[in-house]
Amino acid sequence: MRMSAGIGGLGLFLIIGLLAPGVAAAAMGEDIRVKIESSQRAHNRIIDGRTIASWDRLVKFYTQRRFQPAWSDAANVRSMVAAVRDSQAHGLVPVDYHLDVLQALARRPLTKAETPQARDADLDILLTDSFFQLARDLTFGRVNPARFNPEWNFTRAGDEPQWIDLLEAALAEGRVREYLEARAPSHPLYLRLKRALERFRRIAAAGGWPSLPEGPLMKTGVRDARVPLLRQRLKITGDLSVDTDGDPLVFEPALERAVLRFQERARVDRDSSLVDDDDGSVGENTLAALNVPVAYRLRQLRVNLERCRWLFHDQPATFVLVDMAGYRGYFYKDDEIVWRARVQVGKPYRETPSFRSDIKYLVFNPTWTVPPGIMHDVTLPNIRKDRTYLTKYHFQVIDRDGRRVDPDTVDWTRYTAKNLPYRIVQTPGPHNAVGRVKFIFPNEQFIYLHDTPHQSEFGMHDRAFSAGCIRIDKPFKLAKRLLDGPEKWTIGRIREIIASKRTRNVWLPEPVPVLLLYLTAQVDDQGQVFFRHDIYQRDKAVFKALDPSAPPIAEPEIHQLTG
Repeated sequence: MRMSAGIGGLGLFLIIGLLAPGVAAAAMGEDIRVKIESSQRAHNRIIDGRTIASWDRLVKFYTQRRFQPAWSDAANVRSMVAAVRDSQAHGLVPVDYHLDVLQALARRPLTKAETPQARDADLDILLTDSFFQLARDLTFGRVNPARFNPEWNFTRAGDEPQWIDLLEAALAEGRVREYLEARAPSHPLYLRLKRALERFRRIAAAGGWPSLPEGPLMKTGVRDARVPLLRQRLKITGDLSVDTDGDPLVFEPALERAVLRFQERARVDRDSSLVDDDDGSVGENTLAALNVPVAYRLRQLRVNLERCRWLFHDQPATFVLVDMAGYRGYFYKDDEIVWRARVQVGKPYRETPSFRSDIKYLVFNPTWTVPPGIMHDVTLPNIRKDRTYLTKYHFQVIDRDGRRVDPDTVDWTRYTAKNLPYRIVQTPGPHNAVGRVKFIFPNEQFIYLHDTPHQSEFGMHDRAFSAGCIRIDKPFKLAKRLLDGPEKWTIGRIREIIASKRTRNVWLPEPVPVLLLYLTAQVDDQGQVFFRHDIYQRDKAVFKALDPSAPPIAEPEIHQLTG
């Protein structure tokens, strides 16, 4: 993890001493104008060796001020430097906001051709750019998520005039640090991740945790020379809080309970050859998870803080959140979770995309039309192999005029998914691929939430089974919560509609935002950190964009962590 030297304030008082007060402000303002205009003429956005990221906004800011310096108040400078230092707590890198350059400028002797005002002009410009960059990154995230996901449609503002107003207000009120901190998400999910990052950084600073060597299965009653090392490892992350009074080499029941806690947090899966590997014993999978280095866990926390910044900058208090990597769905009402359930998401080769939409209506007793991808990969091959396939799975063949067609009259060998002149539609019922209710939020990817007949798969650790849509457990409870309004809904009423076997669309009293997010780390309200398997292999690319100069981190053996 990259850290900035001198971040605690070395050179800060030198910076303050250099900023020009009073009569020198006019001369300094002229230097600011010259530097900005010279850079524009040369198509060069570099000040003292550092690229200005918020150039257009910065030019507007200084033009409105008639190029007068902004940072003549020493208290504002202290506040800005503190805010840059605090960016570490959000998983950001302070040197990305010019801290190293600012300190170098403060220490650099004047050249023969340079005045204090000219050097202070560089400081003023860089402090302003630091503010604009940090305000933007805390609000929307440092990395543009559209780089990784062309379907991404969360709001990300461009060059907005309110950023200039924000800085002017922060300077006038002398509350630069507070204004910047207020740009970060205040959602509990983000704040808990932030606290977890601080905690794991303390663990890293203390040397991390030991790596356990390979060996036979460790379980209750077994005597093993690795038990003291296991105990030490679990104490560091808080999974074990008690010491044993017995043989220190024996795997006692208290240690088993600690391993169970760890397995739940790291979502260790059952190993096919060690059947009790997810039941408080330490086999191949648990050993691999225990040996994931603290640097990798820090990376996960930082990446997921960034993902939350992509999402929570303008988030209402009532919304549905699907955490794909965690295989969980939540309904937040006034920022309180009122529904939670397990979910199944897209297979790794049919990834569920991340985006935002609004749930507008529900369909009870839905039909299901086979989409092109499944038509090509599954349905047409099965029809060609088994002429009874369509009848067996309650499918109807519908022509372009909406009329039913006898499937025996169709030469299925003539068609592909691209030129098929029919729709293959599954009738409503418990057999239907989308179950008995689906939740519609219009989107170009045809993704939606739905019930499923595949109930047994909710009991699996990894639940990446679908063709891209999101299968949810407890769908009727979510339906009731969403439909609560002037017209009260009950589970009984919903079951009556289901029993009718007639397809019915029911509109929500108000659209409810739905957010499809990918979180490989989460923290509960007790402070327990839960790490998830990166099923779509997205973390590495996000981290590289977030902190490109960070040293590489060895990737864990995926098969060992997933069973």
